[in-house]
Amino acid sequence: MPPHHRPAVRRRSRHRLGAALVAAATLALGGLAAPPAGATTAEAAAHVTVRLDPSYQQQPFQGWGTSLAWFANVTGGWPDSERDQLADALYGADGLGFTVARYDIGGGDSPETKPYMRPGAAVPGYWNRPAQFGPPASGTAGWTEPANWWDPNNPDHWNPQADANQRWWLAAAKARGADTFEAFSNSAPYFMTNSGLVSGASTGAWDDNLRSDQYDRFAAYLAGSLKLAQAGTGVTFSSVEPVNEPTSTGWLAGNGQEGSSWSTASQAHIVNSLHDALVKAGLNTPIAAMDEGTPDGMSHDWSTYPAATRAAVTRLNTHTYGGSNWGAARDVAKGAGKPLWMSEVDTGGYVPQNFADMRPALSFSGLINDGFRYLEPDSWVMWQAVEDYANMTPAHENSNWGLIQVALTSADPANEPIRKNKKYWAMANYSRFIRPGARVIGTDSTNTLAALRPGGTGAVAVYTNSTGAAQTVTLDLAGFQNVDTSVPVQQYTTDADRNVERGADLTATAAKTLTAQVGPGSVTTFVLPGATGVSATAATAPTGTARQLVSDNSGMALAADAAQSSPVQHVANPADPAQQWTFTKATGGWDSTATYGITNARTGQALSAAATTVSLAAPDGSTAQQWMLSTTGNGHVTLINKATGLLLDVSGASKSDGAPADAWQPTGAANQSWTIPSAAPDSWTALTARHSSKCAGVSGASTTPAAPVVQYTCGSADNQQWSLRPASPGYVTVVSRSSGQCLDVAGVSTADGALADQYPCGGADNQQWSVRDMGGGYVTLVARHSGKCLDVANVSTADGAAVEQWTCSGSPNQQFRIG
Repeated sequence: MPPHHRPAVRRRSRHRLGAALVAAATLALGGLAAPPAGATTAEAAAHVTVRLDPSYQQQPFQGWGTSLAWFANVTGGWPDSERDQLADALYGADGLGFTVARYDIGGGDSPETKPYMRPGAAVPGYWNRPAQFGPPASGTAGWTEPANWWDPNNPDHWNPQADANQRWWLAAAKARGADTFEAFSNSAPYFMTNSGLVSGASTGAWDDNLRSDQYDRFAAYLAGSLKLAQAGTGVTFSSVEPVNEPTSTGWLAGNGQEGSSWSTASQAHIVNSLHDALVKAGLNTPIAAMDEGTPDGMSHDWSTYPAATRAAVTRLNTHTYGGSNWGAARDVAKGAGKPLWMSEVDTGGYVPQNFADMRPALSFSGLINDGFRYLEPDSWVMWQAVEDYANMTPAHENSNWGLIQVALTSADPANEPIRKNKKYWAMANYSRFIRPGARVIGTDSTNTLAALRPGGTGAVAVYTNSTGAAQTVTLDLAGFQNVDTSVPVQQYTTDADRNVERGADLTATAAKTLTAQVGPGSVTTFVLPGATGVSATAATAPTGTARQLVSDNSGMALAADAAQSSPVQHVANPADPAQQWTFTKATGGWDSTATYGITNARTGQALSAAATTVSLAAPDGSTAQQWMLSTTGNGHVTLINKATGLLLDVSGASKSDGAPADAWQPTGAANQSWTIPSAAPDSWTALTARHSSKCAGVSGASTTPAAPVVQYTCGSADNQQWSLRPASPGYVTVVSRSSGQCLDVAGVSTADGALADQYPCGGADNQQWSVRDMGGGYVTLVARHSGKCLDVANVSTADGAAVEQWTCSGSPNQQFRIG
């Protein structure tokens, strides 16, 4: 389950945040500052191992982007020299290389309404009000605008020349390589609203502002605006989104920006009306929904939509301004078979306006990492890449929204400074290297985003060190089929002193590791052209050996029960065949949407779902018996039924022995989260060093904790017998038969020469090992905590030589035969 995310100060209401809340957030994130002068040696030596998992691949990435809206409504009218610089900075090949643009279809207030919105927020609508419907020349005294004057079928009621500034940005983005365009709406035009304003209802923040008789007319307005925007720019919209943050509490009339609340029933109504309007207009533009402020809100809204509305929606959109159950939104989309976008977010970083401070950049990087880790989105689109400089100054919000700041009310736009902050450069660490067509892959690190580059040209990993001390980072590359050590690894760093600056090239080891030093408060991109393919033997898919399904809610295991038609949970016993399950991949290769058949060892029956009922049935390969597996890489999974889109769930979140399983809509609760430990019995084997042909064993057959591990002439004694038990995904623990204790690096040391010993198993990282195939029947064992290899000291061939860890080199004294 995701953490309770700190709200990113939602753009729709950020001007209402009190100074106390801002101060509290700033203090809470103070640890993200540049390194303190007194950082200790221990802090500086901190070692982090990150495992990349190419066996869990998200769908091909569409691209990075920004909403246009406010900044485009202003800067699109600036002199060419200035607006071209801005467009180059965002969409140019030497800038951020964005390929997605979200276009704001303005609603537009009445010409008689006194301006009240923040700079840029009054985006013009495409309607035109003929003079006959306006006030007389004598003024508005005693005048009332005629009701329902606007006719979507009357060409005179449209203004094809509207919104020229934002349309310039659409064309500019396309000219620089953008290929994905979405139109979205914040509000209907004023004459369709209850309040007469496009900023929200006058009766309450939760109240719908679209008049109940205006759904079809608003849908016609959106369809007509799409046609005019496309004709005026040459772009083709790949989607249209009719609402924005529909259940926000910020949409009150006069709030300074366009916005409108929508009940879930109203959301469904406008989606259905828009579907019909697009068909009538001859447009095949797909509909996206519903741009909720949080993934939790998106999941809730979707759960209320009728089947016809769901069918009319081609893609799901969510913002990430908070929430605690982001993974549920991912599973909603997977279960519905719909792509998902992270369509809006930004953060000011909780510190005063500062263009050199890394803290906002580190917060922003965290939003990117979490967005991909929990949501698996096809695109990642921020709010306003260009923010109003004046509004960010200490006299106003005193914050760091946007990647670039310019004064939207500048008296001299041709000479307005273009101020890039550290968020801009951190964004470049992602957008310049993870390109459209890439496949984001799994990692076991919340601070890492990794992807396969398009066309099999290697991999990219972006690592964020938000601490105040330097770190040693080892990338565990065992999941790749090939790691070409002759191909240099490039690294690019953004920190307090550098902006995506290339450092010295690095080299991966024969043991499939890469180790680098990263500075405090930094974002570093590693480009690994030589890391390709997927190692089937290192894949984290739960196929092969028998598994248990253990509920994170109860700690009990799913079992076939002769007395129940549905599987039930029982106290975990991996030796019980009724609790043993075999996962067989049915479809999908290495995709994160791959499906599995799950059969029970005792009955031979398959786990099957029909509506909310889960049962066991004769295997038939149907979608009712196919399950998708979702994970953030932390060893916990959800299982989504292909036929129903519902999740495997313990009914009622029960913790009782015998409670039945069922299928339920995604909630993010622990009774839908599972671990899949191996249920296979121990297989005892020797670890034979390649260079000496001697075996690793616990010295003197001791059963004392911390007894050293040494090499000795191979025999049949239990102290030279080990079992490799699956631990976290991609790792094993190595258990001594004589003592039942685990192979351990003493003192959790990360130093070369730290001794291997035995210690009671506890699951710590210094007891977890990654197994690397070195060919010829030999492997290396890489310690998770240090990224270093199990090694016979000094290449000794003598009995009693110490076994230790050492920087991986691939030498024979680091290679062992299992068996």
